[in-house]
Amino acid sequence: MIKNTIKIILASASSRRMTLLQGIGLKFTSRESLVEETMQPLSTCVHGQPGAHAVSLARMKADDVGRREKGRALIIAADTIVVMGNRIIGKPSGRKDAEKILGLLSGKTHRVVTGVCILKIPEHVRVTFSVTTEVTMLRMPDRDIRWYIKTGEPMDKAGAYGIQGIGGVFIKKIHGSYTNVVGLPLPELIEALKRLKAIEIG
Repeated sequence: MIKNTIKIILASASSRRMTLLQGIGLKFTSRESLVEETMQPLSTCVHGQPGAHAVSLARMKADDVGRREKGRALIIAADTIVVMGNRIIGKPSGRKDAEKILGLLSGKTHRVVTGVCILKIPEHVRVTFSVTTEVTMLRMPDRDIRWYIKTGEPMDKAGAYGIQGIGGVFIKKIHGSYTNVVGLPLPELIEALKRLKAIEIG
């Protein structure tokens, strides 16, 4: 059993992240960040480490929610990106983008990087980290890509697929954390929350 010692806020309206936290019994409230993601679906180059890029976005989300929160709380923010070669792959802006992204990932291995920022207020104690998982996709014929896009699942996800949904049928193997690919690396998150004495287990 996980017991909170402080109010915990998830700085996200992501149903995937909420489901992960609910699944381990963590008590939290959700407050969506107003930070806009301006990354292009395919054209953004990686400058430096992708983990630092993801952490930077997560930090902005945590700070945004922290500025609007009154009282004592601990805020969890995350940002997940997909990296292929020297490019960051964002969310598709339409069906054509989704086709291009899935065609690029088909039959290849890419990296899924989640940056996490945990912000404790009003003290402004901050913990940040990133987790990387390698994902290898099966070869996807054009007809399968078109069928998958018609389901609507790819349209709000970095990399244009959801491993926890229909997109899971196209995953050949993963190396690393499964929950990281879903959107929140739970083992590392729980360890950080324990170090901050935000939760007790037992």
